[in-house]
Amino acid sequence: MLDGYSLAYRAFYALPDDLRTTTGQVTNAVYGFTSMLIKLLAEHRPAGVAVAFDRGRPPERLALLPTYKANRAASPDEFRSQLPLIDEILTALAIPQVFLDACEADDLIATYTVLAREDGWDTLVVTGDRDAFQLIDEHTTVLYTRRGISDTVLMDRAAVQAKYGVGPDRYAMLAALRGDPSDNIPGVPGVGDKTAAKLLNDFGDLEGVFANLDRISGRKLPAMLAEHRQAVLDGYAVATLRRDLEVPLPVGALRMGDVDPEAVRRLFATLEFRSLWDRLSEGVLTERTQQGAGSFTAEPLLLGAGGLGRWLAALDEGAAVAVLPRIEGRPPDVRWTAVALAAAGARPATAWLSDAGEDDLRALAAVLGDPERPLLVHDLKALLHAARSRGWEVAGVRVDTELAAYLVSPQQRSYDLEALALQHLNKQLATAAGSTAGEGAQLAMVVSDDWEDRCLRAQALFDVAEVLAGELAARDQTPLLGDLELPLVPVLAGMERTGIAIDRGVLAEMGERLGDQMRDLRAAIFGVAGCEFNLDSPKQLQQILFVDLGLPKTKRIKTGYSTDAGALQTIAEEHPIVDLLLTYREVSKLKGTYVDALPPLIDPRTGRIHAEFNQTVAVTGRLSSQNPNIQNIPIRSATGREIRRAFVPGDGFTSLLVADYSQIELRVMAHLSADEGLLAAFSTGEDIHATTAAMVWDLPLDAVDNTLRSRIKGMTYGLAYGLSAFGLGQQLGIPPDEARELMDAYFARFPGVRDYLRGVVEAARRDGYTSTMFGRRRYLPDLTSDNRQRRDMAERMALNAPIQGTAADIIKRAMIVVADRMGGMRSQLLLQVHDELVCETAPGEEDDLRALLVEAMGSVADLAVPLEVDTAAGPSWAEAEKH
Repeated sequence: MLDGYSLAYRAFYALPDDLRTTTGQVTNAVYGFTSMLIKLLAEHRPAGVAVAFDRGRPPERLALLPTYKANRAASPDEFRSQLPLIDEILTALAIPQVFLDACEADDLIATYTVLAREDGWDTLVVTGDRDAFQLIDEHTTVLYTRRGISDTVLMDRAAVQAKYGVGPDRYAMLAALRGDPSDNIPGVPGVGDKTAAKLLNDFGDLEGVFANLDRISGRKLPAMLAEHRQAVLDGYAVATLRRDLEVPLPVGALRMGDVDPEAVRRLFATLEFRSLWDRLSEGVLTERTQQGAGSFTAEPLLLGAGGLGRWLAALDEGAAVAVLPRIEGRPPDVRWTAVALAAAGARPATAWLSDAGEDDLRALAAVLGDPERPLLVHDLKALLHAARSRGWEVAGVRVDTELAAYLVSPQQRSYDLEALALQHLNKQLATAAGSTAGEGAQLAMVVSDDWEDRCLRAQALFDVAEVLAGELAARDQTPLLGDLELPLVPVLAGMERTGIAIDRGVLAEMGERLGDQMRDLRAAIFGVAGCEFNLDSPKQLQQILFVDLGLPKTKRIKTGYSTDAGALQTIAEEHPIVDLLLTYREVSKLKGTYVDALPPLIDPRTGRIHAEFNQTVAVTGRLSSQNPNIQNIPIRSATGREIRRAFVPGDGFTSLLVADYSQIELRVMAHLSADEGLLAAFSTGEDIHATTAAMVWDLPLDAVDNTLRSRIKGMTYGLAYGLSAFGLGQQLGIPPDEARELMDAYFARFPGVRDYLRGVVEAARRDGYTSTMFGRRRYLPDLTSDNRQRRDMAERMALNAPIQGTAADIIKRAMIVVADRMGGMRSQLLLQVHDELVCETAPGEEDDLRALLVEAMGSVADLAVPLEVDTAAGPSWAEAEKH
């Protein structure tokens, strides 16, 4: 098990940045990563292998420690540009990649070590993260990369004991006492490895340490331990790896698959990895076969002219049919080239649409458009785009296996058909290959040109759909699929096709202005530094700040002293270079992430950006987007709003109209808790945070100042995310005791909220999952874990899931209703971002559209408090935000 990002980072900083191809592509990270991978495969010849990747920071850790890993600088562009290349290498070598949304690689690795041990496997974990030491036992060892990628040490129980004075089972406790700068775990001031080990050896564990403070020698140490007790316990919870995630692939699937040596050779030649190719081809590239899974044995059928119509005509009336299109391109320009079909009692078949006659195509269109014909699909949105490219309708979809699998197991990161067939049928499909879609294509149905493979994939789709339909029915979630997720797909497909118009001039002007500003800032920085240096190099920046200029040293990290934004803020008064650096970073990020990145995404034929909306990414049920990630476009800052000025109505439209829910998560919490005080606070129509603050402190409303309001606001939202008193104190900048008093005062005034939060956790522990108002589940097996820290994490997730998930369900319901009622208008629904919808208004329709949005969005859920909807219109997204 390899920690992908950890090793890639080590390689990036270990090898020179002038390691490039002749075309200029930097390859130091991908070269070092690949070199280490080849070495591992050659030396260990593992029966199984996989690479785990981070996909965001777990909210449960951030709830405990809001500054978790906050000192880590953003990845350099030259590193990020190599991540797709690492993906290409792993894909070419048929090495599985595993990841989960809002999950770190080491948690996945930890879970796999448990599953591997249960299946009789030994595991070698390869990482540069010392947190993995806690996984070591008689079946798990860690190959730790101390520096770079070649300086490694094999860590077993004896090595951990010798190095740290405690065994692997207490390493996380030691880290919590000592602190960990890389993760921003504070620890206890003055406590290092030796002191932490002695405490643990003397008293057994953290509970023993804190229960025996009076027996600890020294004058300062007992007091420091007492003062930092909660920070240590929270740090231990943060440092403890989860070992019971719902993994995206079973252990048996973590094997190197069959490799096409010629395809690998071509990729290595493109990257100019001649020596690596020689090493790889000399021993590692041998035939490998998938073991432990069955295969599909259906007899495939290739349909020629007239055959498609006859195959469809032979179907029994009302019989379900699996439909798997082969698609090229991405919206709004897609092309449907072939179709694979499967049905009960029929041979799975494939037809090239270019070979089909007019009668064949009419028969296919009739089946797709028949609302009485049950269709089984995988990625309905792709099918809708394909059908629209031919002017066809899709009417009778009963199951989308991608969406159904997501509802059954929302923690998974990947729902491709191969994984679902293996997971639910224990049958192996050939990995899709030979795609003719362009890079970044979103359509999941592009598969191999081998028609027999397509037939078997259609059969797999048919069989998986039957299993998942049964699982949904057993969970009473069939309506969630049929009444919410499936009806939402045409809305999202329409938004993708429509896109949103972009004013290139706004971005060009911003880009030029920001470029000039960056040049001026660089000149100013070099002027006060007295020399030129790489502004993106932490090592060079440390030399300039702490050696050449002699500035006070910031917090200690593994590579020296921190130069992240938070650390630099603490020394901003010491020298003018610090403010210049902070300003340069802000401008550089804005320009690179948004201003420069958006224009290439504009479709030259439409003048619009066509973002892709995802239903199966966020575990809570929220939508996400990519190309671009609309959700991440800044909203609060002035510069962020300026970027939104580039989002404009298209030709023939007059304005952008934005409608968003007001404090929807707090309203959901008020409804679910049924707390009379909170319901009364909403009924006043006044500012909810000021009103609740007045009720908590028994003050007149006009006596609530900004400080009191902001504290109540932070705490109210924090409750919905399971924030502890320690975490709340850090967030508000107040001592934990004061934060606890604030929470106690709030619960005394709103006891229904306290009872609701307790009840949510108790019900989730009893049932094994939380549920939204509409039946969406989140499974939390850690609620019954013997490990207190993992149990606490699960409890915090249980608090948030019903609230955030219900809010997500509500806006999805709103999108369906809004899109339906806008059917007779020229105005168009363009975007969904968090709790708001963005529409494009046609001349003369703004008032009607505004009224439609307010009424439709406000009536899709029957809550005990009104669903308030705010609207604003303007000539751009930014101006609409200002109204």
